Amino acid sequence: MNDEYWGESRWEFTKKQSKWHFDPAKETVDYKQVCTFQGDWVNEIQECLSKTKPNTWANRNIDLKEKVYTSTLEENDLINAGANPEIEIFSRVNAKDIPVFKRIGEYFGMKETSIKFHNQTTGQMLNWHIDNFAGRKERGNTFTEIEADKNPNLMRRFAIMLDDWKHGQVFQLGNSNWHQWKKGQCITWEWRDIPHGTCNMGWEDRPMLQVTGWTTDETKQVVELGDFNKTINV
Repeated sequence: MNDEYWGESRWEFTKKQSKWHFDPAKETVDYKQVCTFQGDWVNEIQECLSKTKPNTWANRNIDLKEKVYTSTLEENDLINAGANPEIEIFSRVNAKDIPVFKRIGEYFGMKETSIKFHNQTTGQMLNWHIDNFAGRKERGNTFTEIEADKNPNLMRRFAIMLDDWKHGQVFQLGNSNWHQWKKGQCITWEWRDIPHGTCNMGWEDRPMLQVTGWTTDETKQVVELGDFNKTINV
């Protein structure tokens, strides 16, 4: 796979790979409830906030010094829409070494798991997109095809809200708007299929944990039995 194969637009390429219906009139629930984590991570949030830096589409891979390999295509989409290609999308930092967040990550039973702390502040917006896991080390910051491209079930991403929902905080997945979430609630979605985006037009921070990895039978069971009423003490 190469940039010629992708064309000039990340959005158009990933949309073609998706099996979602793209019909705005359909009433569908396009994310899955997983569980609700219970614990105290106020100090850990502050620790992460002291280390985060604002990210754009180009520099969002915090493990690299160079631009993300798909950034030209992503910036093309923004420019063609009349938007600023250097728009801030969120701030984030690696959180795999923070014990309570590590325990959250371990619950999913995945392999080679990445744990990222995200914070979205007033005015930051992660535009409508479909995941491609561009930052995974297996790609080597290139258009290299990985096994999950052929079989999306081999990888999964989870989002865990670290604070209660506040007015102005938006998380849309497909035709569903996830809002009024509670601290610790966790969701997942079909990453290859479901377009999604987030923004913060409110006045308070929106801290979140993002956990991504290679799935196991344990992961599949976690998803199949998922429900916000399932509480996990960490």
